[in-house]
Amino acid sequence: MNYSHESIMVPEGFLAWIYLHSENQVTLVEDHWHRSLELTLMLEGESLYNINGNEILVRENELVLINSGEIHSCQIDWSKPYEALTIIFPFDLLKQSNPSVEKFFFTLDNDSPSYTQLVSMFRETYHLFKKRASNPHYQLKLNSVFYDILYLLMTSFITEKKLSLSVKSQKYWNRCQMIIEHIDEHYKEQLTLTSLSRDFGISKEHLARTFKEYMGTTFKKHLTRIRLFYAYQLLIYTDYSLLEIAMKEGFTDSRSFINSFKEIYGITPQKYRKTLANHHIIRHKKYDLT
Repeated sequence: MNYSHESIMVPEGFLAWIYLHSENQVTLVEDHWHRSLELTLMLEGESLYNINGNEILVRENELVLINSGEIHSCQIDWSKPYEALTIIFPFDLLKQSNPSVEKFFFTLDNDSPSYTQLVSMFRETYHLFKKRASNPHYQLKLNSVFYDILYLLMTSFITEKKLSLSVKSQKYWNRCQMIIEHIDEHYKEQLTLTSLSRDFGISKEHLARTFKEYMGTTFKKHLTRIRLFYAYQLLIYTDYSLLEIAMKEGFTDSRSFINSFKEIYGITPQKYRKTLANHHIIRHKKYDLT
C-alpha cells in the first residue's frame, strides 16, 4: 500500500514549523510520511495516533514523537475539550545539527528526567506562541527555544538504527530524496516530468513509476502540494491578491491556484481567507515572505 509524502516547509524566519491544533481544528489527518521530525504535546484531552501500524492514544501532558519516514495518521474529537502543540523540525535542520542523522532515530523515555524537561520546554513554547501577538520579537525567542529542544533531543533521545532496505531499494530511495530536494528548490519554476527526467538522466516513464512507488503520489500532485503550502502562507499571512499569490508560487494563473486549493482544502481560497478573518484567528505576524 502506498502512502502520500508530505513536504514540510518552514515559514521564513522560523527554524521549525509550529502550530496550535485549536487554530486549525482538523479532525482527521490521513496516513502520510515526511522526512522531518515531528513532536506533539497533548495539552488538553487526547488524540489517537497510528504510527507505522501501531495505535497510540496520547493523553494530556504526554508527548508523541514521529521520526523521519514513519507513516502516521491521527484522529481528533473536537466535541470534547482539546488542545495540542506540534513542532516539526525540517530534515535540513536535523542534517545541519547532525550530518549522520539518517543513521539514527529518536525515542522518548517517559520516565526519564529529560522527558520531564522536554515537556516543560513544550509548555514554555505554548505560552510564548499563544501570546505572540503581543511580542514583536517572539520569532527570536521561538527559534531560541527550538534550538534548546533540538539540543535535548540530540543528546538525550537519539539511538542508532539498523537499515533494513536492500541495496537496490536504498539506491532508489536515495534517488527519490535527491528528486524531492530538487523539486523543493525549484517548485516555482515550470517543472515537468520531462525536465526532471533530463536533469536526472532517467526516462520519463521510469521516473513516474519510481516516484509513485516510493512517494505514494504522482509528481504532479506532489508539486501542486508544495506550491499550495507556500501559497497558503501568503494567503493567511499577507494581503496579496489571489493572482499575485498564484504567480509568486508557480501556478500558471489564479484559476489554477483556486481549483487546486479547493481540491485539497474543500473551500476556495477567498472563502478560507474570509473565514479566518471572521473568526479572528490570531496568526503569525504578517510579513513579506518573498
